[in-house]
Amino acid sequence: MRLLGLICINLLFIGCLSNTPSVSQESPDSNASITIQIADSIWSLRADTAIARQVLRAYLQLSELNPASISLWSKLSRTYYYYGQYLTSDPTQRDSLFMRGYEASQSILNENIEYRNLLFSTGDENMAIRGLDENYLDALYWGMANYGQWLSTKGSIVRLGHRDLIWTTLEHVHDLDSSYYYGAYYRFKGALLARDPENQNDTLAIKEAFETAIEIAPNYLGNYTLMAQYYCPLINDKDLFYTLLTTVVTSSSLKSLPYHSENLYEKNLAERLMVKAEKENWFN
Repeated sequence: MRLLGLICINLLFIGCLSNTPSVSQESPDSNASITIQIADSIWSLRADTAIARQVLRAYLQLSELNPASISLWSKLSRTYYYYGQYLTSDPTQRDSLFMRGYEASQSILNENIEYRNLLFSTGDENMAIRGLDENYLDALYWGMANYGQWLSTKGSIVRLGHRDLIWTTLEHVHDLDSSYYYGAYYRFKGALLARDPENQNDTLAIKEAFETAIEIAPNYLGNYTLMAQYYCPLINDKDLFYTLLTTVVTSSSLKSLPYHSENLYEKNLAERLMVKAEKENWFN
């Protein structure tokens, strides 16, 4: 399977030398042989960084050919998030990737006539979002995840101005599927509460959110790293910080898990967080 995936990539992307993803300048017909099955096969091999850097191009090509496909545009948004979160440390590039991921989700939402009409008639994006059904769950979540990461580097005024939209989307994701994407609602909620000046003092709610995420998906390592990063410094709990991150670093990397690739990167993140905490005296 791995060899087959590598062969497919070589056939599809030979001559692609840039490591930075961008919208293809080729005619969509020139890559008409790309199928969603091939793109998904490439995605499944994303733990290999060299392969992961090419996945975006496949979904971009497919999305150009299928502008009304909810599934494809959701996967495109997810891939932008993955690339921005794990494959680059350049702040400008990360910002660009996260914004493109958000825009991809918005593109498919705007294909929904009822959403578009409700947004136009009320001018209330929150109301329009609440009108979307479970078919838009992936697009809603990955759009919000990208937008949240983009906002995280902005000033508090900008973040506060978009807080209602983020929370509305998050709560709607919960209403559609409370355990979606390995406890995503709860870990996202914990991180948001921990960074919100109006909610930072409610440490019990923050703790419960992260613990619920871990209970839902104990093998998804991102649940632990987020709790360590956002909750532990808030309550000045150095022991819990290192307990959580040690759990991540020493955990088995089960290749059978659908989030094996993310777990590998979370292990690296855990190590960096421990170094960063010492350098910046988080607990002193």
